[in-house]
Amino acid sequence: MDEHVQVMALPGAEAVASMSIDELKQLVEGVSAQGVTRKAIAEAAGYSGSALSSWMKGVYGRGGDDRGFELALRGALERILVRHFMAGNRATQRFRRVPTTVTETVFGIARSCQKKGWMGILTGAPGRGKTTSAEMYRAMTDSVLYVRTSKFMTPRKLMTAIADQVNVVEKSTYDMQVRVCEELQKTKSLVIIDEAENLGLDMLDSLRQLNDWASCRLLFIGQDVFYTMIAKARKSHEYLADRFKARDRVKDIQLADVERLLATEIPGHKGIAPVLLQACEGSTRVLETLIFNLLPMLDGGGDLDEQMIRDAAGQIRIF
Repeated sequence: MDEHVQVMALPGAEAVASMSIDELKQLVEGVSAQGVTRKAIAEAAGYSGSALSSWMKGVYGRGGDDRGFELALRGALERILVRHFMAGNRATQRFRRVPTTVTETVFGIARSCQKKGWMGILTGAPGRGKTTSAEMYRAMTDSVLYVRTSKFMTPRKLMTAIADQVNVVEKSTYDMQVRVCEELQKTKSLVIIDEAENLGLDMLDSLRQLNDWASCRLLFIGQDVFYTMIAKARKSHEYLADRFKARDRVKDIQLADVERLLATEIPGHKGIAPVLLQACEGSTRVLETLIFNLLPMLDGGGDLDEQMIRDAAGQIRIF
């Protein structure tokens, strides 16, 4: 991947249902350009690669207007977008993947960890776009595994989530870990562990062994409390804390980020970006929800104004 952040603005999964035939063809091109082959797209729809090629040329069925094929393709593209480009962030399926300052931060530390074989930490306030950016990096980069943790995840389930992505099946947790290390050594993979604040020190230690045994690159993404936990435990777990070689923190979204999202979702309203930035208080999640709620108000061709934005922001903020 290029040293600079280059992200094609793929649409959110919810947009696929209303796309025209030409837009669907553009989406097939866009998805295949970011690593999902045409053959994989066709098979996800239940058809052959040659069938998709014929449809793209307009010669499948009745002049390329086969309704059954089109419906199957729409469903396949929705699933592919969710699985490959926004798996952990269902709330943002309606929006395009656009680069932001958060994306630049996530891509930067992920690239460093992957190239140098490091363990890294990326933290920040919730709702800033860490998960979305991590998914974008995974979709655009070879040899990247992604695991989203939960408070109910056991060490074995965590290792199984990694093992499944490298096609390892073992009954013994130890044998599974050994096999996983063997596979990761071959590929020099980066494993992204999202919502890392759910992990205890024992689970961190088991992941640390992947770095020791297989030189596996690891990036832990979470809220600031995750970094605080490791810092507090440094005296008792120095061998673990000292494995981390990179640390960064995402900041609030910037005015340029708001303008980029506006340009893809509500073109022609650039001047209103400062008001939106103030209303979302630096949160990508709030901004996206706010824009989604504003879109129906513009269906009649009206213009955004400050009062409309403030009213919409008040409706989505309960506390």
